[in-house]
Amino acid sequence: MRLSVKAEEVATFYGRMLDHEYTTKEVFRKNFFNDWRKEMTVEEREVIKSLDKCDFTEIHRYFVDKAAARKVLTREEKQNLKEEAENLQQEFGYCILDGHREKIGNFKTEPPGLFRGRGDHPKMGMLKRRVMPEDVVINCSRDSKIPKPPAGHQWKEVRSDNTVMWLAAWTESIQNSIKYVMLNPCSKLKGEKAWQKFETARRLRGFVDEIRSQYQADWKSQEMKTRQRAVALYFIDKLALRAGNEKEDGEAADTVGCCSLRVEHVQLHPEADGCQASGSLVGKSVLRDELIGGRRQKPTHKRKRRGGAHCSAPATVKRRPRCRPGRGVTLRPDRTSQPFTVLLRGALSNRMRVA
Repeated sequence: MRLSVKAEEVATFYGRMLDHEYTTKEVFRKNFFNDWRKEMTVEEREVIKSLDKCDFTEIHRYFVDKAAARKVLTREEKQNLKEEAENLQQEFGYCILDGHREKIGNFKTEPPGLFRGRGDHPKMGMLKRRVMPEDVVINCSRDSKIPKPPAGHQWKEVRSDNTVMWLAAWTESIQNSIKYVMLNPCSKLKGEKAWQKFETARRLRGFVDEIRSQYQADWKSQEMKTRQRAVALYFIDKLALRAGNEKEDGEAADTVGCCSLRVEHVQLHPEADGCQASGSLVGKSVLRDELIGGRRQKPTHKRKRRGGAHCSAPATVKRRPRCRPGRGVTLRPDRTSQPFTVLLRGALSNRMRVA
């Protein structure tokens, strides 16, 4: 069946992902089909009523062949492509900041496609629409040369705001969040911000022992809120958990931090000398963290000796991007002599509830 231009473009977004795990997920397929039908003509909607009856293998084969053709390019062809990319970088990848030529981090907008999200995101499969010049806000100084929009288009707005760090911004169509064009991390302005963060961490070194003594003393406080705050500080300090914030149901993946832990994330295990705790949660970047209470656990990997034999090595945190669901990442236990069990004995003796 020959599709209209808009419907065909959206079909290619799905067809090139046929070998991906996402296309097997019911939520992804449902969201894609709903948005795909919105791009169809009336005649197309009367014919195409079920995704299960659609065959995308020809589209998928086209992209597979295209990827294979790129792998067999000659050295001269690859050099030409590299030079084209470099020319784009030189033309659009730099700006003048306080008289200095600074590199821009991301000077390209996100192309249209199907939203994937992280983890089991409820909006996966929805159509990410193309960013048009009418969606983009340009931020530059009043005396600078304003970049020209593509022919036949105009910018949404041109402003001069020296209180922010972004050069351009637009609102993406899935979660209505604002995306920015920022300076490269190696730029002067970004470097100054990073330096300030490290200076704050350096100053914290002189107070961290006092902070730890304070939250340990707060475990025995008469106020529930104070005890809860002390436990939260302990988790952040010893297990390197992020603080976490609340999210609206159905709007984002169910990732949690220290302050958004729920009862199902922590299990208590009675022991002869008190109580241990363990838990499992999906943290930042949808990495599953296994929280193991008690003293240092058994090694989880081997380290080679110089002679070729193996010896045990302590387990460490290795956060790998895009970790597959169900593959646990073990957090390194507390380095100090204060085991995780002591916290729970103190908390339970004060009748502190895990909530």
